[in-house]
Amino acid sequence: MEKTHLFRADQLASGYDDKIILKNINLEIPSNKISVIIGSNGCGKSTLLKTLAKLIKPSSGDVTLDGKAISKIPPKKLAQILGVLPQSPIVPEGITVSDLIGRGRFPHQSLFSGWSKKDYEAVAEAMEIMNVTEFADLDIDELSGGQRQRVWIAMALAQQTDILFLDEPTTFLDITYQVEILDLLTDLNRKHGTTIVMVLHDINLSARYGDYIFAIKNGRLVSEGAPQEVITDSLIHEIFGMKCVVIDDPVSHTPLVVPSGRYHSHNNAD
Repeated sequence: MEKTHLFRADQLASGYDDKIILKNINLEIPSNKISVIIGSNGCGKSTLLKTLAKLIKPSSGDVTLDGKAISKIPPKKLAQILGVLPQSPIVPEGITVSDLIGRGRFPHQSLFSGWSKKDYEAVAEAMEIMNVTEFADLDIDELSGGQRQRVWIAMALAQQTDILFLDEPTTFLDITYQVEILDLLTDLNRKHGTTIVMVLHDINLSARYGDYIFAIKNGRLVSEGAPQEVITDSLIHEIFGMKCVVIDDPVSHTPLVVPSGRYHSHNNAD
C-alpha cells in the first residue's frame, strides 16, 4: 500500500563550513511521485539533497517529515522511512554483492534478532528488481560501473523505505545503463508508490522520468512544477546560460531540449 508522507523544507539555508550554498529554500516533496532536482554544476543540487537527507546539518531553517524535524527523529527510525544513495559511495573491502545489499536491512533489525524471513525476502526482491541476482556471490570489485551502481541502488531498495533519495544515480554510466536504471526506478515508483527524489545531470532524462522538477540556480529555487511547466527555452537559458529550442519528445511527449549551439549545415560542405 502506498504510504504518503509530508516532507518539507522551510526557510532552509545550508552549506559547508562557513560557506553558505543554499539560501532560503522552501519546498514540499510530492508524495508517491518522482521528483528531479536540476541545475548547473555547483548550483547546490547535491547540497540540497544531502541537507534534505540529513547528511548535512542546515545552517538555518527546518526540514520536517510528517511535521517533525528530521534532526529530532532517531537515525534508525528515520532510516526505516528514508533511504539515501549518495554520490560515489565507498565500497567496503572484499564485500560480496549479497552482503552489501544485505546492509540495507540494518534499520529493520534489532541487536539480537538476527535475520528474519522478511529480511531475506527484501534482499532477494531488491536483487531481482535491479537484475543483480546472478552477481550475488561476486565481490563488488569484480563488477563494471553500471553493475556496481545497480547493486548500490539494490541496497537502498532492500531498505524498503517509503522515500528514496538518489544523488546522480546515473553519472558515469553509458546511456543504455542510464535509461535502464531510470526505467527500473520508475517501475519501483509505479508498483510500490515509493517517493523518489533524484539529482540528475541530463535535462532531457529529467523531463522524461520526473513527475515534478525543482530547478536550482546559485543556491536558490527558481522554478518548480511539472516538466512541461518548468522546462522552457527561457528557463534553460536562465539556469544553464544556454540558448536552446524546447520541442516535444517524439517518444515520451515530454519537453526535449535541443541546444542551439553553433549550427553548421552539412549541405554547404565542400
